[in-house]
Amino acid sequence: MPSSLSFYRAFAVTLALWLAGCCTPKPTSITQPIPLKSAAESSVALHVIGVYQGTLPPEADQRPWWAQCQAARAAAGKLGPLVPGECDAFLLAGRDQRTVTVNITDDSKPMILGLMAYEPVTWHIQLAPGVVIQKVILGAYHTQRIVGLDEAQVDVYSYDNIACPRCIQKGHALYSYEHVPLEMELVAGMRATSFQGNYTGGSYQIFKGMQ
Repeated sequence: MPSSLSFYRAFAVTLALWLAGCCTPKPTSITQPIPLKSAAESSVALHVIGVYQGTLPPEADQRPWWAQCQAARAAAGKLGPLVPGECDAFLLAGRDQRTVTVNITDDSKPMILGLMAYEPVTWHIQLAPGVVIQKVILGAYHTQRIVGLDEAQVDVYSYDNIACPRCIQKGHALYSYEHVPLEMELVAGMRATSFQGNYTGGSYQIFKGMQ
């Protein structure tokens, strides 16, 4: 019996050592944060705008999609339960109309423009003479469109595929309207110069000296 007990004790110790060796997480080799240039150190400015959704045009029905569907059902005399997909047209129509306008007058240095949205948005970019957009980083969940940029490359980080002549799909969805995601600064290679964010975004300005 003693020899058997010693065997089981030795086996238990060996098993514990093996489990510790194979299953304990190995320490990461990254001991320091990835260095990023500050806005003051960089020769390029990174201006970031984030929204959950854009605004509807004044002529559009401003009621929520479910209220529009309910009103349409009532007008048609429909009193029964909703049929699956019955309200989809109202939801999709509202989403496809939403826009955000960005008016850029800062010509003090070349710019990386970071744009982020969850819902589909058409971004209208208005550039003053002398403004240089080096690159656009477009982070989103649903499909986005950009109007007003003829030459700048657009690096896309989204869930839905986004197609445009200068769009390059780079990675997974990158999105926030509350702060600048670290991933945005990492792909830009610098800290953000400014950030503007709202749940519903309409019109934004990027001008000299803003932070």
